Amino acid sequence: MKRLLIFLAVFALLAAACGGGDSGDEGGAAPDAPPPTQAAEAPVPEVAGAPEDADTSDGDDAPETMGDDTEDEAPEDTASPQLSDDAVADEEAAAISDPIFQPTCRGEGELSATATGVTADTIKIGAPQIDYAGLSNLGLVQLDRGDNEVIMQALADELNQNGGICGRMLETVTYKFLPFGTDTSLAGCVYFTEDEEVFAVLGSFTRVAAGNICVTETYGTALIGAPFTAEDRARANAPWVNLGIASDRILEVFVTALDRAGLLTDLGNVAVHSGAGRAELVDNVLVPALEAAGVEIAERTVIDVPAGDTQAGAAVWRTFIEIYRNADINTVFIDGDNVFGVEQLIQGGLDVKLFNAERDTFTFGLRDSSDPGYFEAYTLGSPYTGDETNQRMDDCMDAFERQTGIEVVPSSLVPEDETDWFVPVRGFCQVFDLFVQLTAAAGPNLTNETLQAAIDSFGPIELPNEAFASLGAGKNDARDGVVLMKWDPEAGDDDSGDFVVISDLIDTGG
Repeated sequence: MKRLLIFLAVFALLAAACGGGDSGDEGGAAPDAPPPTQAAEAPVPEVAGAPEDADTSDGDDAPETMGDDTEDEAPEDTASPQLSDDAVADEEAAAISDPIFQPTCRGEGELSATATGVTADTIKIGAPQIDYAGLSNLGLVQLDRGDNEVIMQALADELNQNGGICGRMLETVTYKFLPFGTDTSLAGCVYFTEDEEVFAVLGSFTRVAAGNICVTETYGTALIGAPFTAEDRARANAPWVNLGIASDRILEVFVTALDRAGLLTDLGNVAVHSGAGRAELVDNVLVPALEAAGVEIAERTVIDVPAGDTQAGAAVWRTFIEIYRNADINTVFIDGDNVFGVEQLIQGGLDVKLFNAERDTFTFGLRDSSDPGYFEAYTLGSPYTGDETNQRMDDCMDAFERQTGIEVVPSSLVPEDETDWFVPVRGFCQVFDLFVQLTAAAGPNLTNETLQAAIDSFGPIELPNEAFASLGAGKNDARDGVVLMKWDPEAGDDDSGDFVVISDLIDTGG
């Protein structure tokens, strides 16, 4: 019989209070007692203007893949997925869209000033960019990811030369911010909405949810490409689209992919673990999804220990391990930042199979453990990683090169002392194309209301570096195509361990 076991901070005080636990935040899963040094470090992202997620992410300058924060660039998939025959047919039939930069206007009507940032002749958009020079001055990171202003202007020039969107030309502005604290991101929000009066913001105030909420809730301005939670989305007073998979949907997507790949059979006795910050989400999404797929859950554990309390967190985990051992648990689905939990399971000598949808934190937890080869572990991956591109992405990068004369070289081939344009161009190609297609579908009478109506009715959509994607009523996150990955302790850089692709591309949207 399934039992719910919650260990509160009061219980944790029975242990020496100097350790860690799960602490929730708006942007993602709660960590399982990270070491105090982790909590003190400022984030040093590899992305610019990207959504916080990671999603389980590719480390782009614009939208990130899965919707969860990562402080380092996501590890690249060691093996590339291949489309099965059925998947090839599905992809060919799924989304029929216009050539990139040549959108077909849906609807008729005279052009006029229909909304803030929209005139009879123009549409103004803004794009945040991480201030890498500022990070360098703080001694945090040394990265040269080009200039988002150059990228956005190049893509806008290509679009405008093809007639713009429903006859309107695109104007672009950018703003540099620091991906921690709120001062610069909130200043950027005010710059876009009050000073420049843009119609929409493309990309994200990376890892600063307050900046994104400022755009959508405080100023009622559309945000295209940034991650959100269900609560964030409910607070928005304007359209908000996530290029990747929303944090509230990723658990269901993971279960769907596992089920379709036949990996939910022979799991033995199953436990589900989460932090208190995401307990309700896990209970409302992950648990029902597993049960609907025929998985019986024997134990459900929730940890609620103050962040930084590693000794208290360890005490609670020792209790969980005994519960798992007594229930003869064979498989554990762990939600969230499990760096601490992974090591505790090793120390407890529990031989279980692990599943976690959030690839980045899962990777770091396994790599940093005392025995990286201890577990058989599975996670979720995105279909295009590293230097891989699809044809629509190639067409977008070609347009950037035409407009700027700058050659876009895959990141793996960029000399250490030269600018890496590949990552930011790839990221903005995705979010820019998404905005263009949605805005063209909204028609000449462009407003927040017509843009949301276009999102609600769009259906399958073809995007750069997305195998399967769709939007619709109640579905404001685009990605549907995923792959499953298995932990290989000898893969990755320096044989330090990495996840490798083990499945064909899976369309979880249909």
